[in-house]
Amino acid sequence: MRREMVWTDKERFQGWVCSECAWAFNPSGVPTGNTIAEMKEVYERQREAEFRSHVCAEHPRPQAEHVSSRMVDGSSSNRPAPAPHGTPADRPAKGGKAFPHRA
Repeated sequence: MRREMVWTDKERFQGWVCSECAWAFNPSGVPTGNTIAEMKEVYERQREAEFRSHVCAEHPRPQAEHVSSRMVDGSSSNRPAPAPHGTPADRPAKGGKAFPHRA
């Protein structure tokens, strides 16, 4: 079976893991960069490099544990499913105004 990097959301860990072993991405500090986009690129490069270079045999998974590459919404994407309640940006502002506390 081909391994994939998948998002997991467990009680004690939320992040990227391998679908075939117990490897989990643990970033080494804050990503560097002058912009958010640069920081995101550094994070993604580090994550991808560590995933590609890990050896599943060095990260055995307990027998009962299995990670599915299927996400909560049923897709097979390796991106997390959106929160069922949406984000604050998805919700309309009270009173129909962007800043309800201003006149």
